[in-house]
Amino acid sequence: MRNPEIEARCQRFMDALAHVRKLGLRVIKADERRVTLVLPVQDQLKSDKTTTYLLGGALTTLIDTASAVSTLCVLPEFEIAPTLDLRIDHMKAPEKNQPLYIQAECYRTTRSVMFTRATVYQTSVDEPVAFGIGTFMRLGTDVVDPKMKALVEGEIESYDDDGEVRA
Repeated sequence: MRNPEIEARCQRFMDALAHVRKLGLRVIKADERRVTLVLPVQDQLKSDKTTTYLLGGALTTLIDTASAVSTLCVLPEFEIAPTLDLRIDHMKAPEKNQPLYIQAECYRTTRSVMFTRATVYQTSVDEPVAFGIGTFMRLGTDVVDPKMKALVEGEIESYDDDGEVRA
């Protein structure tokens, strides 16, 4: 079942990352375990050297980002959780001129590691473009920049490069 508070939290985290903003990734839905994102079709991701529109780095970024965002769904507070390992299985080339969707789930959380799985698709989750399996290290809440935490948790709207809070 959709959870608007978790959806907003996930989108605020993604909006804080410049490369994610550049790709235009958006949250479609989120709940207490999983998130679904969309990567819109974009000319900047097309390559004349491949038969598909999607550059490989964009797919990797999509899977890594969605997997990381799925950890926000299960955590009571924002934590920094760097990627330890990410495996991607490519099933087929994505169709041109169709957005990519990804459903990512954090299916196990321990004191030190979180485990995720993700499915990239276009028309149906039952017809995957790729699968991703990831592990993320939990660093805890005490290493989080307080302003970043406040941003992700919705307590402030933004802050500038000098760390000044902007309402």
